Amino acid sequence: MRKKVEREPDLIEFKVNYTLDEDLPVEKYFMAYNSTEALKAFAQSCVKFLDEKKLPDVELNCFLNSYAKPGETFINKPELIPAPEPIPELDDSILKEYEDKKRKEAENELAPVLNNSDSSDSVELGASEQLNEQTDNFSAPVIKEALIDPRTVHAELEARRDKEIQTIFGKNKRSLENFEYLTTKTNQRIRVINHRIKIVEFSEYFKWSDKWVDAPLPNQISN
Repeated sequence: MRKKVEREPDLIEFKVNYTLDEDLPVEKYFMAYNSTEALKAFAQSCVKFLDEKKLPDVELNCFLNSYAKPGETFINKPELIPAPEPIPELDDSILKEYEDKKRKEAENELAPVLNNSDSSDSVELGASEQLNEQTDNFSAPVIKEALIDPRTVHAELEARRDKEIQTIFGKNKRSLENFEYLTTKTNQRIRVINHRIKIVEFSEYFKWSDKWVDAPLPNQISN
């Protein structure tokens, strides 16, 4: 069985009759799928009446959406990046374990010195054993595990978190500033256009009945 292909909606012809700075009316025609898209097309044709003749894409989209759907949100407020989770407090048991290891290590380092001072024989024996160890090329090297103070590790984690918080703060600040800028500039441009442009007629053409019918116009534009 052949799959049914959905038919795209037909384009509709819209007419906008407007005045600029209370001059004589002018008519413009646009092809669009609905009245909102037609108003966006009309708003885009009005950009040349602004001080900035060419707007960046994001500013243009804000302007078109705000004009075609006044009173509705034309740009969403950015979601702020949350701060990283706090670093847990240093556990006393970890500190105690570190101090115990450190004490044992000190005792192990001190033990050979105490043993060598008992007799000269033990010194000679120790020297002989040390000589044998130095000449034994097959003996495995003793790797001493370095003890790291957990307070140092904790401080480094805190510093890394503080740095990350500063980075996030900067990004959030820039996002909010950009949002406020777009909101302010868009509202200013809409006020300029609404002051200079007055729509006298907004209608759509019904080809089956061969006549123009009034199309819905938002109150903020029609007033």
